[in-house]
Amino acid sequence: MKKLLSTLIAMLSFTTAQAQPVNYASSHTHHSSVLNEERQYSVYLPKEYDSQTGQHFPVLYLLDGEQHLLEVAGITDSLRGGLMPALPAMIIVAIHNTDRMRDYTPSHTQTLPNGQPAGKAYATTGGGDKFLTYLIRELRQEIEQQFRTTRPALLVGHSLGGLLALDAFTQDNDAFQGIISIDASLWFDFPRHSEQLTQRLKQKPHFPSSLFIAIANNPYTPGFGRSEFHRDQLLKFADQILQASEQKQRQTAPERDITSRYYAEEDHHSVYHLAVYHGLQWLFRGYRLDLNPTTFSLERVSANYQSLNQRFGSSLKPERNRLQALEHKARLWPQMDISVQQTQALLQHYYR
Repeated sequence: MKKLLSTLIAMLSFTTAQAQPVNYASSHTHHSSVLNEERQYSVYLPKEYDSQTGQHFPVLYLLDGEQHLLEVAGITDSLRGGLMPALPAMIIVAIHNTDRMRDYTPSHTQTLPNGQPAGKAYATTGGGDKFLTYLIRELRQEIEQQFRTTRPALLVGHSLGGLLALDAFTQDNDAFQGIISIDASLWFDFPRHSEQLTQRLKQKPHFPSSLFIAIANNPYTPGFGRSEFHRDQLLKFADQILQASEQKQRQTAPERDITSRYYAEEDHHSVYHLAVYHGLQWLFRGYRLDLNPTTFSLERVSANYQSLNQRFGSSLKPERNRLQALEHKARLWPQMDISVQQTQALLQHYYR
């Protein structure tokens, strides 16, 4: 018994001695001339970054980054699992907060949506436009200088960050080619800012970004307490925008790539994971090869990637190592009903 106990203690000691912290992101600090302060951000690099030295990678800019980086890195890794990934390997830039109420809000207000005073927490509100200027002109420029980047650039924001993401979408400057706005705080400075957003989205015929709007079943609203005001305003906003987009398209205006999804079983916080997962799937629709043997073909894959690249202004293509793996599977498993010739045709088309 003593011998067994000694062995277990030795094994545990060895395990503890071998344990090493996992560094999944690098931390950076720089001075912002726009904001006149030091800003911190973290960068997650996919494992392909070091192994594929000639490759350039899309970038996902993540608001509330210190809170959500590990979660979002896990989601992107999960979506790249299996034989055919749903999206390309991406760099994630997690933006740390300094003054969230200042940076994520579009206007200065000290009034809650029920008309009552908001208190000291709202004293610095209204710095959203300035923060977007920092994000686009300073942070993005620094990231593009330090890392191997390419289109698309994505922006993901939740709550007040979701509101900022909607503002970024309406600026129409092609800074971000895909935006995920999660349960945006549309109650902020209501109804003034909500009406401004709606008018901007209705009037402009075309936006260079794709927009995914996630809406939770949130039973609370600042100022109202237990109230569906927040949820109902977001649902109404999304319906108005989608109807306006359909009307623009009927008038032969350029296509507007906007969708929304309501999560009846999720609240303001639990919606985050599903919204990022589904939002990325939707933004990169066409990236994953459909291996249905009745529809799988060079023509179909080429058409899907052409549509994807038109949306993003990018030059994405099926990954060579995944196509090679598919060719290998086709040889080993004829029951897949995908011929070796089909996979070779794809390899030759994209990598000849």
